[in-house]
Amino acid sequence: MSSEVAERRATVGVKRPTGTPGTTQQRPERPKPPLSSYLGLILVAAAAFAYFWWTREDTSVLFLPLGFTTLWAPQWPLIGFLVMLGVLVFCWFTRTGPMAAFGALTVVIMSYWAGSNIYFIDRVSEVLDRLTSGNTREQLAGYFNPDWNYLFFSNVTGTSRPIWGEWLITLCMAVVATIIGCFIGLLLAMAASPVSSPNKATSQGIKALNSVIRSIPDVAWALLFAAFIGSTAYGYGALAAVLALIMFNIGIVAKLLGESIDAVNPGPIEASDAAGANLLQRDRVAVLPAVMPSFISYSLYVFELNIRASAALGVVGVAGIGGELSRQIGRMSQGYEQVGAILAALIAVVLLVDLLSMWVRRKLL
Repeated sequence: MSSEVAERRATVGVKRPTGTPGTTQQRPERPKPPLSSYLGLILVAAAAFAYFWWTREDTSVLFLPLGFTTLWAPQWPLIGFLVMLGVLVFCWFTRTGPMAAFGALTVVIMSYWAGSNIYFIDRVSEVLDRLTSGNTREQLAGYFNPDWNYLFFSNVTGTSRPIWGEWLITLCMAVVATIIGCFIGLLLAMAASPVSSPNKATSQGIKALNSVIRSIPDVAWALLFAAFIGSTAYGYGALAAVLALIMFNIGIVAKLLGESIDAVNPGPIEASDAAGANLLQRDRVAVLPAVMPSFISYSLYVFELNIRASAALGVVGVAGIGGELSRQIGRMSQGYEQVGAILAALIAVVLLVDLLSMWVRRKLL
């Protein structure tokens, strides 16, 4: 018994080799970044502070009492400089590398530069002042007290159409635009990806076309189609909105699905080529089955976007609930409750569509 105790005492203090059971391997501590690099970053922050001071248009200043004297500095450039120093101090204590710290400093500098050029801080201050005014309180009270009778029992302004009929028009526009836009987007995605495209020239040309389609926002498309179609016996609102949503859907589906096609497993494609399949047969057998789950998911996502976008298209006078929302916003002196009812209903419809899309994804995917 005494010999066993002696052996245990003899082995006390002997370190087990790394990797043996019962030992915990500690991660090596990250080395401190070089101090000279951080001093250079502080100089960059000081140069940015000097630039913002020199180009400032706001005249507000901060006074810094030091006991024997009082210093002053421009308010927002000084606050921005302190934020930059705070970011560098945080990066130093977390032992962040110089390049990562420079990236964080660049984000702060670019944010301050962009905000100062659009007078972001001044606009926020004005909004906060307006929130305390009596007129704004009246608007907010109207928004949070929706007029449900208007939503269910009233007609569209200046017509005999019921309000709920505009929701039906909005839903129909979203369905038509989703079906047509996603189908065309699928074809363009197949033609744009090098995996399924006939040749490189076709792929590059379709990619350029997709870029042009995505570069024009949906509201601009609606304005263009409304001006092109003009006034007809049936009106141009719904058709212009559907065409604008179709172009919007084509840009989204062609972009996202094209990237999914680029990442397809090359194994089935190589097998199809080895079996002597032509381009259409290879795309139908090897590419489409692989990207069809992504295509269904993107189509459901686009359908949700169409419900939201149809409300935004009301600013150009298209049909649907967006047009009525635009008209009620135009008479804001007496339409707070009506706008609140439309917005509440819009939130409810979008949530229902989102839940329906989630259910469909679970069943199909």
